[in-house]
Amino acid sequence: MWILDVVSGVGKTSSIQVAILMEFAKSKGTPKKVTEIIAALKDSFTGYWEPKKGTIYPSVHNLHVRGYLKLHAVKPYGYSIAEKGLEAIDKIFSNINLQMEAYMQYYSFLLNNYNQIDQKKAKETTTQIVKSISEYIKEMNAINNK
Repeated sequence: MWILDVVSGVGKTSSIQVAILMEFAKSKGTPKKVTEIIAALKDSFTGYWEPKKGTIYPSVHNLHVRGYLKLHAVKPYGYSIAEKGLEAIDKIFSNINLQMEAYMQYYSFLLNNYNQIDQKKAKETTTQIVKSISEYIKEMNAINNK
């Protein structure tokens, strides 16, 4: 799913592109090589997703062309977050609750329809989702209490 491009006003931006922007933003303007971003994403998503050069390099290029990243062609080589990239992050995160609601509505649609196909499996899946959401809520509360 695309991040809510109409609401956030940043255009079509994939969740991978948002993660890339976040990694560059954490470096506070210090240029980073794409391989460093790949390594950071790999650490962050271990067991769920493995970033590949064929996905990350085109995404970085797209973010650069759109003005969200600055290219540093002299040492230190790499990319850094542009002001426009920081503004995009702010816009996306100011609407993150809407994004979560859209995902929840989509997953509810799937589960409701799956319930008509296989009630037992739908119930098991729903139970697991509730457990996972509870764990994420605990993590978010821990972040808020830092």
